[in-house]
Amino acid sequence: MKKMRTFKGGYRFLNFEGQPKDILEEASIPSRVTIPLRQGFGGEGDCLVNPGDKVSAGQIIGAHDYGVSSPVHASISGVVTEVKRFNYFKRDCLMVSIQGDGSPEYQRATGATSAWEQLSEEAIERLLYLSGVTALDREGIPTRMRSSVILPEDVTSLIIHGVGSEPYNTSLEMQLQGKHMLNLVEGIRILRKIMAKAKVYLAINCQRKKILEQINKLTAQYEWLEVCPLEPRYPQGFDEMLVSAILGQKFPYGYSAANIGVVILNVQAVLQAYEAVVEGKPLIERTIALCGPAFKEPLHIKARIGTALNDIVSPRIKEGITPRFVLNGILTGPELKDLTLPIDKTYAQILAIPENHKREFLSFLQFGPLSDSYSHTFVAQAYPKAVKSCETNMHGEARPCISCNYCEEVCPVGIIPHLLSKYVQRSIIDETLMNLRIFNCIECGLCSYVCPSKIPLAKHIKEGQEKLTVSGCDRNQCILPYFSNLRGIEEYRGAKQL
Repeated sequence: MKKMRTFKGGYRFLNFEGQPKDILEEASIPSRVTIPLRQGFGGEGDCLVNPGDKVSAGQIIGAHDYGVSSPVHASISGVVTEVKRFNYFKRDCLMVSIQGDGSPEYQRATGATSAWEQLSEEAIERLLYLSGVTALDREGIPTRMRSSVILPEDVTSLIIHGVGSEPYNTSLEMQLQGKHMLNLVEGIRILRKIMAKAKVYLAINCQRKKILEQINKLTAQYEWLEVCPLEPRYPQGFDEMLVSAILGQKFPYGYSAANIGVVILNVQAVLQAYEAVVEGKPLIERTIALCGPAFKEPLHIKARIGTALNDIVSPRIKEGITPRFVLNGILTGPELKDLTLPIDKTYAQILAIPENHKREFLSFLQFGPLSDSYSHTFVAQAYPKAVKSCETNMHGEARPCISCNYCEEVCPVGIIPHLLSKYVQRSIIDETLMNLRIFNCIECGLCSYVCPSKIPLAKHIKEGQEKLTVSGCDRNQCILPYFSNLRGIEEYRGAKQL
């Protein structure tokens, strides 16, 4: 087992109220779903069905075999009622609506087998691709079917992570309970067969002692696999930090890990890869953590893709609370304002945070027994096991920068957020921002979180990047001169523009 590595900066979030329990509920099969034909990494699939068509769960209803993409499936059996374009997370996306017949059955892929070791690499890749699993995580799973920007033989490192560094995290114990620990190891072996040149790193939260012990026993025989305990310090789960901490390599900011031959997947993606190859199961459902103090009982739910958000969250919200819903990360995720939108294969967490717009009188004089504070201002910081509250109230307005340098201390990529913010606020948009490495920002949001003056530093940095791009600045000038062997650059640019 590798000695624990980490990175400079970051912040450790502890004991926020509303952590999901190690409970998994199966949601009932919805009577209606709306399925986006673009989900996860890659382009939008061509629609293969029309209104009035009967479809079966697991049937491919969208695919695009000529670009970087992965198939999309019907998640329930029934009749197609509508094919229409919608605004889905600020992007125009074709969606297919299906009225279900209540059947729990789904189509399984032909060729899937528990004797997967007898399958060829191409057969395994085809099963992964046809299941839709290849679209998972930030840059997909490479296959010869153009599901990623590189091919399996280009992969030098495969990182599977279950670090859990966010304020709210999917429970690793829940994911690996029962037979799923063995399934994870089998899933890793399946992926290693198609990426035969890759060294595999399994990054696990260093506090999960029992899980680490079990995994070490199950993987001790594989010399190509290394178990890496990592400190759950945010943003350790970001691709940029995993590459830095585990491989000790520089990251091409603005590009992806795949461009340097690294594939990064989370535990759920590996488990679903196992299901695709061994069981022939298409990607028609997701396990989602329901987190935050606004839920009656924070837990995990397995739901069919295309289920309306409202069907999942509304019955589980505490009475008398109007929450703000956030997707996949409280510091970085988009707000879920329209609860009629469907879930897709990118959903991992739904956070429900109580709205609080009340101004509190002399809040800075309070002891803060339930408040998190990077500056250790509040009493809660003296008691690591104290449960901390989480709400939307900023408890004050933005004030001038006091040059405390907290944002510098926590920045995981070593830029100077307060200085960049000042340049942007003063409309100084020139090469100075590039010299200060503004394009190295990974948008983790920590600078804004720790700022005692409540300056939206991350927002200002994003604005500076956008203004530089509009003015004709080529961010590639900041990256490409330092990397001579990036792979799949044009494919990556094309996939991001789709």
